Amino acid sequence: MDMTHVEHPETEVCRGEALNRARTSFASVFGDGKLSLAQLRGNLDAMMLEPSLAEDVSVQEARIEGIPVLRVSAGPGIGDDVLVWLHGGGYVMGSAHGYRHAAAALSRAMGALVIVPDYRLAPEFPFPAALDDATRVLGAVIAEFGAEHTVLGGDSAGGGLTVATLMASRDSGRPLPAAAAVVSPLADFTVSGASVMVNRDTDPVITERDLGLLAATYLQGHDRLDPLASPVFGDLAGLPPILLLASDSEILLDDAVRIHEAVQAAGGSSALSIHPETCHAWTLFTDFLPQAREGVAEIADFFGKVLP
Repeated sequence: MDMTHVEHPETEVCRGEALNRARTSFASVFGDGKLSLAQLRGNLDAMMLEPSLAEDVSVQEARIEGIPVLRVSAGPGIGDDVLVWLHGGGYVMGSAHGYRHAAAALSRAMGALVIVPDYRLAPEFPFPAALDDATRVLGAVIAEFGAEHTVLGGDSAGGGLTVATLMASRDSGRPLPAAAAVVSPLADFTVSGASVMVNRDTDPVITERDLGLLAATYLQGHDRLDPLASPVFGDLAGLPPILLLASDSEILLDDAVRIHEAVQAAGGSSALSIHPETCHAWTLFTDFLPQAREGVAEIADFFGKVLP
């Protein structure tokens, strides 16, 4: 299933201004391109923590299989379902702490608990540390809540990690969640998608050079064709239903497209939702970006159709 979204003319100016703000926020993270990794990590978390949390949001620190996580819930209607959300940041940045607002938005839309693992980051912990952490957390959550009540998702690197986690769990015989959803997945460290060139002038967030640097930092010489690092090259048969969201102007568009096509070719269930007039990982900006709220609502609706 392929879906596109048409803007309403009466809100075009408002949406455009909000999108410019989102792009400016991302640009502020990277600065002049000469910042240290510590500065980049601090900037990303600062951007993510800018919105204040509503009074009805609960954020609890915990550990699952020894891995730090945040348990986030928003609103009074939290049911029996749980979403494990894998944060973005190119496997070198991002944190559960920084994703508390994003997790709260997902929790409120779904009426479910959201668990955000603080998986290990490169270069201190290269591949497959993030994958090992994500797989262990997912397995423990499924054991606690049941596969039928558990869903998995992530954005950017967390999106690629979501697909890799599904494959690794399947291959090891672990139970799989009921469904998965990814936003702007980073899923090809060979940087071979056509959209890398086609959208190089329309993506203000990620460049081809960035992807090369992230690959070198995360993989540290490991084969970039490894499906658990670049899921576009994986066997995607036997996975639960998956929703893929991407911006039509981002260089990672083809990562989502190719995952969708591979799932379809393997006889699986997937939905590809390409959004215009937005940017990479736009669902992070629900506090001011209408497109972000629409994306989160779409994810919640997709999960709502498969959860009990």
